[in-house]
Amino acid sequence: MALMGYKTCLEQLGSPYQIDKAIADGRLFKMVPGVYSDSGSESEIEVLQCRYPESVVTLGTAYYYYDLTDVVPETYDFLTARNARRIQDERIRQYYIPAEMLKVGMVVRTFNGEHIRTYDLERLVIETARMKCSLPPDLYKEVILAFRKRSDDIVPSKIVEYLDRFPKRDRIERIIDEEVF
Repeated sequence: MALMGYKTCLEQLGSPYQIDKAIADGRLFKMVPGVYSDSGSESEIEVLQCRYPESVVTLGTAYYYYDLTDVVPETYDFLTARNARRIQDERIRQYYIPAEMLKVGMVVRTFNGEHIRTYDLERLVIETARMKCSLPPDLYKEVILAFRKRSDDIVPSKIVEYLDRFPKRDRIERIIDEEVF
């Protein structure tokens, strides 16, 4: 069962009363409003991603999980569709992108036992170039150097395939060519 939203929990247990009873009996844990767990041992980021299922971990948070930086992020960087509602949680820094581009390159990766919705390295390179002006210069430089070291793990044809869907493709492609490869 692991993590589940209120709707799923209601379908499985039948009624709000049964949910409350399962919580009282210790068979179910309320992690945050609207998110329940049968073990109560999931990480904060997994709980937040369950609460915001249309989000993808990106930038600083993804850099940390991919071991591109050793800077532990103070907040989680989530990317959502431009028309998504604003996330009212001080632990999350929200970025927006057109809905049709949100899932391009999205993967579910396991980092230290945590299942995280994030982007593959190729899409993360694109996000880095796309958000160059928004990133702190020292973090940007550190991440670009880390991408250079891992260039054998990056598939250039995937970057080209993904870039076909992005506005300002030429600008992003130029940054990647000049600074990563």
